[in-house]
Amino acid sequence: MKKLVSLLLALCLMTACLPAVTVAEETYREPITLTMFSELANYAGEQQGWFGKILKDRFNVTLNYVSTNVDSNAWTAALAAGELGDIVCLGDMGDHFLAALDADLLLDWTEEDLTPYENINAYLGDAMKKTSDFAKEHGHDGVYGFNYGVALEDGAWAELTDPTYALQVRFDAWEKAGRPALKTLEDLPAFAKALQDAVPTNENGEKVYAYGGFPDWEDSHMKFAWDLMTYYGYQEWDYLGVNYATKQVEDQLAEDGLYKKTLKVINQMYRDGTFDPESVSQNFDTYSQKLSSGRYLMVMWGWIIGNYNSAEKAANKDGFVTFLIEDSAPAMQTLSTSGSNRMWALGANTQYPDRALEIIDWLCSEEGMIEQNYGPKGLCWDYNADGVPEMTDFGWTCQEDKQNTEMPAEYGGGTFQDGESKINHETVKTEQMIPGKTYSYNYKGWPCYAEHYATELSKAWSEEYADGATSGVDLYRQKNQVSLQLPVAMAYAKASLSEEGQQKRAQFAPVMKEYSWKCANSASDEEFEQNWIYMVDTSKAYGYDDVTAELMADIEKCLALY
Repeated sequence: MKKLVSLLLALCLMTACLPAVTVAEETYREPITLTMFSELANYAGEQQGWFGKILKDRFNVTLNYVSTNVDSNAWTAALAAGELGDIVCLGDMGDHFLAALDADLLLDWTEEDLTPYENINAYLGDAMKKTSDFAKEHGHDGVYGFNYGVALEDGAWAELTDPTYALQVRFDAWEKAGRPALKTLEDLPAFAKALQDAVPTNENGEKVYAYGGFPDWEDSHMKFAWDLMTYYGYQEWDYLGVNYATKQVEDQLAEDGLYKKTLKVINQMYRDGTFDPESVSQNFDTYSQKLSSGRYLMVMWGWIIGNYNSAEKAANKDGFVTFLIEDSAPAMQTLSTSGSNRMWALGANTQYPDRALEIIDWLCSEEGMIEQNYGPKGLCWDYNADGVPEMTDFGWTCQEDKQNTEMPAEYGGGTFQDGESKINHETVKTEQMIPGKTYSYNYKGWPCYAEHYATELSKAWSEEYADGATSGVDLYRQKNQVSLQLPVAMAYAKASLSEEGQQKRAQFAPVMKEYSWKCANSASDEEFEQNWIYMVDTSKAYGYDDVTAELMADIEKCLALY
């Protein structure tokens, strides 16, 4: 009898265990769609192309984006519906984060077993603590995600080669223009005109503008005027500008302030015909297409120059390089293991938290970060015999001609640009050297990058402009012209506005954006002043000063930590 019972028990266990494993595997790998609600993505709908194929092959997941940058009503609609999807990417750890918590729309990660997720556990501890501490201060116990752009070590500069906050100028246009000087911000219109006069059309005969922009990413100001302030060390704190190095704060509506000065500079360029008049009505995609086709001669940020630069152009000393206004000290962020204030979370109603966490964990891994940015391993890049990543010839083509490079059908088809990850939101910061290794997650820190771009362009820029510097970041270091934001500021959790402050801001912010563009596009000094006065008076009538006082109180707390 004992033997019979033992045999039956063994059979039962075998019967119970074997199918369960099979069912679990089939259930886990069933094809699913995960919705990513994002305030960072510039795309809505299903992830297509090669990155979509990677997600499908690796996870059997289709990623569908809901973007507030595409649909301005997406946030309001999500709150009303009580549904933020599966993966949530928020543009700030502030009002929207707290509103989502108050509405029980975010998943508490303490309810999940995180032990299987090696990279989340290895890298995101401080960033998860930052979000949980902030949530706890506002009455919510739990872990509700993590902050983005996480550092492996505190204090490193946030860029490797091309500074984010950097005036980028077409070197070929600068040479053809006779190498004009750029001593102050007020010199920018004349500098821009010299460039445009030297290169009035692109190779297709299309009109070229020295400068252009788009309004997609704006809320309360004109970004393509405001970001000129970054060259003088200021970074955004809502609509205010904070220079962490000098502890100075710029009031956007100050009569003698830097923002008004930048608007006047843009307005002069508009009246000179060097600022693209279509800027106010075009979107990021149109702007990018114009940039790629050589229709702009100056751009605002180092990260975007890959849309134009290529090894072929560089051989002819054609391409964007970093320029310094002589009296400037551009902002430079440093990295924190707590991350920056944008954040990742999971929707409270997700049916697949394990599948979502698995993707996030992979996006924190070395291979996941590289594949997301540069394409499929083996096709676009791979590790060499020394275990160091390097681009393939096809990978370089993808990076240098994204919109025209066709991907093989077995990798998703379409162009490389069509298939790029639309997430637009980092987990671990890519632009940092990996401790113990000779390379970074970002290809700018791979040995092959320096070899590939050791061109006539880089040599000419180094010798004729940059006094021997090897990159834009190196130029900043050598000139010692930089305004550092230390990790303590990067880790600071900004306070949310009061409900009354939010209501007031909602009234004046659209006015500031609209009339900033009207100031920039004014036909005369008189029209500029009329638009400026209307913007200031109307915004203040809606409560601008009250909201500014709230923001200033928080800024002073942050600066007191220095």
